[in-house]
Amino acid sequence: MKMIASSVTTATDDDWSALIAEWLAGLYLRPLTIEAVRSLRDGLGASFLNALAFQPECGVGAMRMRAILRTGDDPYEVERRLSIEFSLLFDGVGGPRTVSPYESAYSSPSSRILQGPTSEMNELLRHANASIHRSSNEPADHLSIELALLARMMREGASNRDQATLLDYHLLAFTPIFAARCSDVDRTGFYASAADLMISFLHARRQALLGPRRHSKLPIARSEFKDAPSVDKGAAA
Repeated sequence: MKMIASSVTTATDDDWSALIAEWLAGLYLRPLTIEAVRSLRDGLGASFLNALAFQPECGVGAMRMRAILRTGDDPYEVERRLSIEFSLLFDGVGGPRTVSPYESAYSSPSSRILQGPTSEMNELLRHANASIHRSSNEPADHLSIELALLARMMREGASNRDQATLLDYHLLAFTPIFAARCSDVDRTGFYASAADLMISFLHARRQALLGPRRHSKLPIARSEFKDAPSVDKGAAA
């Protein structure tokens, strides 16, 4: 599922990690389809979850997700329950059970969206020569957009510093709170387990970036970003 429009496609040693980031991005963009549920129960998706279960940083979350997906004999019932839960959690219809997927909601005292992190993420996208795919109407600080940008960076061999900027000042700045909130209110446990897997994955990725660093064109600190007065909800691809 594309969320970042890419002008360059290259194969790198980071393709596996990029695939994980892309998969996580898809989970938090829209509800799983019945085809996706079937695949995660018995098809290629199940093989992917099984592979994740063998990775130390992803194992616990992957095994929990696998167990939830395999509950009962009817994949349609699983799809229905997860679709309802997605809407309640992430579409703003769950009232006190809502978990915002926007970074701005965690950095603003009033929990408002389209705040500073949106502008900063638009700046990161421009520096990475990337844009939000025209099929997505989400602002740049949506969790799925940030994960998709991380995946693109890994696939295209972006410098360690570029990736660390996205992790330190964005993804790892708000996803621990997001994951804790999911753990508190997700009745199915599926999205909470995915969030736990995501946090462990992001920390492992950050640790892997502690090696030699290449030259970077991206700013490293929030104070170095250019200010923007407002951000449109949809960026051109």
